Amino acid sequence: MVGPHPLDHVVEQLWGPAFERSAALRAIVDPSPDADWETVESYWLVPRETSAQLLVPRGPRAVTSRALTNYRRLRTPTTNAVRFALGAAARAGLPLAASSVHVQVRRDAPPGTADLLPLAHVSRALGTEVYAATGIRTSDNRKTMLHLVDGRGEPVGYAKLGWDATTDHLVATEGEVLGEIGGRPGAARAPRVLARLDYHGHPVTVTEPLPADAWGSLTRVPAPTSEELYALAPVVRLAPLAHTGQFRAVRGRLDLAARSGPVRALAEQALALAAALARLRSPVPVTTLWHGDLAPWNRARDGAGQLWIWDWENAEPDAVAGLDALHWAFSEARLVAPDVHRISLADCLARAEHHLVAAGVAADDRAAVAALYALVTVERACTIARNAGTWETAFIAPDGLAHLLHQGTRLLDLGERERASEPPLTEAS
Repeated sequence: MVGPHPLDHVVEQLWGPAFERSAALRAIVDPSPDADWETVESYWLVPRETSAQLLVPRGPRAVTSRALTNYRRLRTPTTNAVRFALGAAARAGLPLAASSVHVQVRRDAPPGTADLLPLAHVSRALGTEVYAATGIRTSDNRKTMLHLVDGRGEPVGYAKLGWDATTDHLVATEGEVLGEIGGRPGAARAPRVLARLDYHGHPVTVTEPLPADAWGSLTRVPAPTSEELYALAPVVRLAPLAHTGQFRAVRGRLDLAARSGPVRALAEQALALAAALARLRSPVPVTTLWHGDLAPWNRARDGAGQLWIWDWENAEPDAVAGLDALHWAFSEARLVAPDVHRISLADCLARAEHHLVAAGVAADDRAAVAALYALVTVERACTIARNAGTWETAFIAPDGLAHLLHQGTRLLDLGERERASEPPLTEAS
């Protein structure tokens, strides 16, 4: 079982698969000199061992410094100030923290034992030695994302690693999606895949670095335009909502969730809304896929204003147009009001409506798209909680999800009543 120490999470997500292959590998904090063990990687535990949030490579000074200070325009001023101070300390050769973790191999281990480690896998795939910094993730869907730099500290890319069934699926999904759309020129861009590899049965997706002048802000970077929104996920057909692959997948996962004790009640409520949506017969625009988490923290613009979108691990194919627009509006609302009870789904629909209009979603169908968004959000939370066996670390609490589901159901009911009250079309009209 994973304990409370931050290093436990790192071992679980990053080095665990290699350690399972060989007892001649270990990770140890501040080791005493030991003639039987050799350090092959080491990282500062920032800010301190017991509350570490970041692993920073203890490599050449330029590597350590730039691993902290690359992409300054993607961070808040406060974070940049801290990282600038740490980067200056690294350039001066000063310690960045009181403790460091060392990945070691026994000196009598078989040749190639160190090659079992994840960074060695990535270096081989890229054909060059790389160093990595990483944040320590503790959420339900926690997984390691390595910020890769070369021996001069220049950005090389990002590597995401799966470590269990849930994260394996997410990492593989991102690799597949970016293999199709990554690097494609257009109004919006997604990172190009540099490598996809297997790490002891777990997928790894390595993507290119973002432009050096990329800038991101939760509030100051212009939101996606409709052209940008559909550049990577264009409308390709019309179909009833229930005939889309994404809706069928959501309903299937809710069926599974409804068999699980902790989430059964909420999943059953969601299935009732799904049944109501399945009865709709009006064709709606369908996109090749939806991003699944298009939010202010998953995009940036480069110096020329080009929109870059990353974190495609929740993408699903054959999805109703407008879901990404609604998720963007909902995510913006959560920045202001983290309590979901204070967020109006109708207001989110109003803010996203111009994107739905651009996709060709008819006025009578827009409430249904909003209801579908509520359903999708609840299903995702139910699935995560079912896999975790608890609601403790849910990104939205069950009562907030029930409130969102109620709003979706109410919007759908109002939309259907308005549709039923409209006079029938005559030849003259």
